[in-house]
Amino acid sequence: MKQIAILSGKGGAGKTSVTASIIKLMDSVVAVDADVNASNLPILLPHFPRSTTAYYGMDIASIDHQLCTGCGACITVCQFDAITQNDGGRISIDSDCEGCAACAFTCPVDAINMVERKGGDWYVSTINNGYLVHADLIPGEDNSGKLITKVRNEASTVAKEHDISYIVIDGPPGTSCQAISSITGTDLVLAVVEESLSGLSDYRRLAELIQKFSIPHFVLINKAGFSQEVEDKIVAAAQEFEGTILGQIPFDHKIPQALQDLQSIADIDEYRDIIARVLTELQTTLTH
Repeated sequence: MKQIAILSGKGGAGKTSVTASIIKLMDSVVAVDADVNASNLPILLPHFPRSTTAYYGMDIASIDHQLCTGCGACITVCQFDAITQNDGGRISIDSDCEGCAACAFTCPVDAINMVERKGGDWYVSTINNGYLVHADLIPGEDNSGKLITKVRNEASTVAKEHDISYIVIDGPPGTSCQAISSITGTDLVLAVVEESLSGLSDYRRLAELIQKFSIPHFVLINKAGFSQEVEDKIVAAAQEFEGTILGQIPFDHKIPQALQDLQSIADIDEYRDIIARVLTELQTTLTH
């Protein structure tokens, strides 16, 4: 089983549209949307849901009012101002609770326990050439890195059960802990880099992260054709970080129009060969 992570240093670079295009051209694949804060890959991949499972990210404090004496010890130790006491002496724990458990350890009558709180849902679906595993984190919930790990582990299980050789991961943009959770243990990274100064800057940060994990990476320049100077700087940066340029996709109004129609770049005849060449290069690298 080989895992390919597709990342970008910034949002809007075209990472998800490239990922969907590559997936559509594969014979058999388990697709993963690791951007659990904004899961968009399912929009471009026709899928048929098989299962939905609740995700519990962290425990939060819950108070048993029958045991609580209203002493206020929990209020004193709470660093998040999540515990209040009304005029009648009743103590309440609100949604600002960060699950540190200080109040539970402090309570002299054991009236506070840590309980699970739902953080989102993760899904397994079938697609035309395999499976799709993705998730939705409830807005404001934390531990998205933990949810990404859960989704990736499930994808590995599905791939093993159905003897599928490739897992393709659509990672979140940027270089945060979510990106780290998306590339840990992968075999290869494809960086989608927008031809712009901001795209160049963010690619450099992403390449530094990839280099720390000693993962080989390729670069696909997207929205190209505006500045030869910027393109040359991206090529130079790729060489600096031992990345390999696979090609470029020009800025073309046909592409956003296709996305509006829920089609991928691979569904546009004149760009299908570019995506096919990228896929061939990735698979060839992984088999040698």
